[in-house]
Amino acid sequence: MKSKQTLLPYLYSIVTIGCTFFIGQVILWCSPHGTNMWTSILFIFMNLIPMLLAFVFMRLSGEISGIWQFIKAAFPIRENWYAFAAAVLVPAVYYGVSLFLGNVTFTGSPFSAVIAYFPWTLLQGGLEEVGWRWYLQEHIAIKRSFVLKMLVISLIWFVWHFPIYRLPWVTTGSSNYLVFYLMILGNTFTFGAVKELSRGSLPCIAAHMLIDTAAVAMLVGSDLMMIAVLAGVEILLSILVVTLFKKKL
Repeated sequence: MKSKQTLLPYLYSIVTIGCTFFIGQVILWCSPHGTNMWTSILFIFMNLIPMLLAFVFMRLSGEISGIWQFIKAAFPIRENWYAFAAAVLVPAVYYGVSLFLGNVTFTGSPFSAVIAYFPWTLLQGGLEEVGWRWYLQEHIAIKRSFVLKMLVISLIWFVWHFPIYRLPWVTTGSSNYLVFYLMILGNTFTFGAVKELSRGSLPCIAAHMLIDTAAVAMLVGSDLMMIAVLAGVEILLSILVVTLFKKKL
């Protein structure tokens, strides 16, 4: 039974990636050059797959009895204030370090466009954190090493993004896979640190939404050295925060 519980998070990762690749291929078949209403719906569904399958796997493992229990566990009413503070710091570090390095391009989009885009980021990225951080990070059988756990999750999350970034209308941070992985790696550590401070998934969702929303106004460049420095800062700060938090427990 214990070995089965240990394997479930990895099976979850494989199934999630497989389903995302399948939906991505369906979108390419239906609309290879652009979007329409149905491909937009399927694209949103792609981003919801990690959350939906988290429910399925927790139901199969007997951890929850139904959808209401899942909602209460994933989105608790009471949350640690410092988890939300950390969630705000995540985009501050991401864009702040990039600005300091001169690796940001301003798009010229008005503030109203940034605000208008914010709600959409819930469906196009935010809710995936229920799967990656709230479910996978809590269930994957690497308990003693935060660093090793983040490295494993970063590889899974990296591969999961492939079918999304194959879509012609999706703008990637970089066409260089190493640069793209370093971006994923840095975000894995910062989002993971936020989860270590959190009861549920809301702070991680907030951090993800804030980064995606700010991208309407600011685009981080794909210079390899600058991205490596950014990822290094994110990793070091995340390890520091998690270490200090565990010492207080």
